[in-house]
Amino acid sequence: MSQIRRTWRCLFLVPDQPLSPGGIIVWWEARRLFYNLILAVIAIPSLLLFYIFIISSGTLAPGEDAVEPMALIVAPILANLCYTLGWILEIPFSFILRPILHRRVRFFSPSLFAAGLAFSLLVVLFPAVSWGIYCLLHLAAL
Repeated sequence: MSQIRRTWRCLFLVPDQPLSPGGIIVWWEARRLFYNLILAVIAIPSLLLFYIFIISSGTLAPGEDAVEPMALIVAPILANLCYTLGWILEIPFSFILRPILHRRVRFFSPSLFAAGLAFSLLVVLFPAVSWGIYCLLHLAAL
């Protein structure tokens, strides 16, 4: 458990000095694998719960897909494209805002990383949570 906590803290470490554009890219890319692992650990059970909820709700017609199969292929690609936006945004913002804020802002990446990870997890969890709520409300109405 302490190894997980230590790894989690390392994901948000801020270097002592401002990074060059190449250093910013390296910071982000060093965390991509962990981003994908975190997303997978949450997405797979979420997808299974989504299937359970939608099938048990009785709203899925026979022969109808619960999820467009292509979405299962495209979703991880889109998540990684959005992840790449992190360092694409970090580079100009850090070099534009650093002189304006007189170097008080050294590094935006941890905040952008946290916001992007939180958003990705919300997107991944939304179908399971919404169908879970639907099923609970349906059961409560019986």
